[in-house]
Amino acid sequence: MNRELVALTDVSVVIGGTKILEGLSMSIGEGEFVGIVGPNGGGKTTLLRVILGLQKPTSGNVRVFGQDPVMSRKRIGYVPQHLIFDRDFPITAGETVLTGRLSRKGLFRRYGKEDRREAEKALETVGLAGLKKRQVGDLSGGELQRLLIARALAGQPELLLLDEPTSSIDPEMKTTIYDLLDDLVESMTIIMVTHDTGAISRNVSRIACLNCRVTMHEPEAVTNDMLSETYRYPVDIVKHQGHV
Repeated sequence: MNRELVALTDVSVVIGGTKILEGLSMSIGEGEFVGIVGPNGGGKTTLLRVILGLQKPTSGNVRVFGQDPVMSRKRIGYVPQHLIFDRDFPITAGETVLTGRLSRKGLFRRYGKEDRREAEKALETVGLAGLKKRQVGDLSGGELQRLLIARALAGQPELLLLDEPTSSIDPEMKTTIYDLLDDLVESMTIIMVTHDTGAISRNVSRIACLNCRVTMHEPEAVTNDMLSETYRYPVDIVKHQGHV
């Protein structure tokens, strides 16, 4: 494994008396693309929050870039599962991506040339440069999802966390998102939560099956039985052009 970026050791999280994560240990190295699969309520989003330093573990140890996760947030980009906003709010795609620079510059400082340059670069990377003046409320679901990725990229992250990035978009747009992530992993480490077991098995370097506890596998080693045990119901792996 390359340089270790994320290390969790015997991490447990209890919220409101419910055990969300239990004895979880995992290590993720630089340049990896790790897919996290598991049922709803299995702790996937909580795991991302732990890595971001937004959720303190009840027990165990978490290190990101060798330090407390809170100290590493500027080096992490995060794409949430849902963006709750007023579609009538007057903000453009370009202005939305600029907000991804706040972690670099602070909340009340004015945007500078470098901020605008990085926002433009992020829009180009996700294929939305031509829509920077479009109102966010006028974007399609797939365009909005790519915009959220662009916002995360504007902060120049070394580690990118994505929570169900293809959950509400059509199959064709899913393909463009996965193609984009394949390109991005050349320059950053990616951790992606998803239910799309067929797609991740051909894109990721390792798969984490998470349902309170975690097991890590190489993509080719994951079987229907493993996924069914994680989800607690039958799951089939779909083959794509010779890939599992």
